[in-house]
Amino acid sequence: MNWIIRLSEQKDFPQLRTIENQIWHLGNTPHVTTYETVADYQKHYSAGSQLVALAANSQEIAGFLGFHPPTNLTTHQKVWEVDVGVHPAFQGKGVGTALLTAIKALAVKQGIHKLSLRVLSTNPAAIHLYQKNGFQVEGRLKDEFWIEGQFIDDLLMAYFLD
Repeated sequence: MNWIIRLSEQKDFPQLRTIENQIWHLGNTPHVTTYETVADYQKHYSAGSQLVALAANSQEIAGFLGFHPPTNLTTHQKVWEVDVGVHPAFQGKGVGTALLTAIKALAVKQGIHKLSLRVLSTNPAAIHLYQKNGFQVEGRLKDEFWIEGQFIDDLLMAYFLD
């Protein structure tokens, strides 16, 4: 399937909020956040802070990729931390790969050196997606989270652009 990838716009927030509220669970995040309203969602994200993937010939958002420096330090200006979410109906259809390909191109244009992310060790589908797209494990925070009665490792992954 072909995907149209573009920067997020304010008109996307209702769909993005819905996707966010559907996809997160304790198997893929250490803390499930839900957004009660679109205004609540907008407090955390601004237009242009995410890439969105639209199904071709549709206005339906299939997935998103958020990106931002890990901190506000000027010394972090060449690194973007990314997070990916795909609507359940579109998982396994290339949305994640399309978004990761697009963020790499945007990062190169913006002079970014490194893309980084964190993923729970209990999320093999996401780990596979990231590895398939060139991300490598940089580190493992052993027993970082206590989730549903067990310790879970947090993997630190990265992709270098130059």
